[in-house]
Amino acid sequence: MIFHAIGLMSGTSLDGLDICLARFEKQTAWSFEILEAQTLPYPEEWEEKLRNSMHLSAEELLALHSEYGFYLGKSVKSFIEKYQPEHIGLIASHGHTVFHQPHKKFTLQIGDGRAIKLETQLPVIYDFRSQDILMDGNGAPLVPIGDELLFSQYDACLNLGGFSNISLKVNHQRIAFDIAPVNIILNALAQPFNKNFDENGDLARQGKINQPLLDELNALPFYQQAHPKSLGIEWCNDCIFPLFQETDTLDLLATFTEHAAVQISKVLNENRLKKYFLREEELIMPI
Repeated sequence: MIFHAIGLMSGTSLDGLDICLARFEKQTAWSFEILEAQTLPYPEEWEEKLRNSMHLSAEELLALHSEYGFYLGKSVKSFIEKYQPEHIGLIASHGHTVFHQPHKKFTLQIGDGRAIKLETQLPVIYDFRSQDILMDGNGAPLVPIGDELLFSQYDACLNLGGFSNISLKVNHQRIAFDIAPVNIILNALAQPFNKNFDENGDLARQGKINQPLLDELNALPFYQQAHPKSLGIEWCNDCIFPLFQETDTLDLLATFTEHAAVQISKVLNENRLKKYFLREEELIMPI
């Protein structure tokens, strides 16, 4: 069994629109190959629209949901025209997260899949997270079953994006959860330096770790909660940004980078993970 699919993803940190063409094959097990991929930086207008989407009225948000769907459709249509793949079985579109509050039983990723289908005339699947949340999950990480099927040779799959999250097997059951914010905070802290992100951690290296702030971050109740659990921009606005008063921005970058590293290493060590998959790299983690 062989099929080709295109995936669309927009991260909460607004780094850009990721588009990927992949080939999937199942013999005794599933395998995949990335054939083409690109990240399209958002024009300033679209970055601003998505960044402010959580403040829109219901009517304005519905209009943006439709408009962004057509934007996604036109973007993937240009991708197809550029690479001319022979056959595409489907398009899988995550959309862009506006609200994520699983404790209230809702999440919202905008970008109407029906608009993508109208632009491309291809089957589209979308709205991946909602049913999991209605069934008492957290809708994050996105596809732990995909990790299970495609990366079974690893102890875990670790993602570093707007938020860090992990999926792994515990007692023969696949579990998954968010660990800590990463780029959603670091990118915001890089903005005063006219940077969209802190490339290679160059800015953070210039700062000093604020130990009292680091201790306060590491003591946040979320880190003591059992899985399933996930994070959203709402939590960052309520629990992270208010702690950043009267601290130099370079020191904030250094401190929050350390905080993310502490939380990620804690999860890896607690679960005794030695071999895990991170952004197409095989990493061996000493215990």
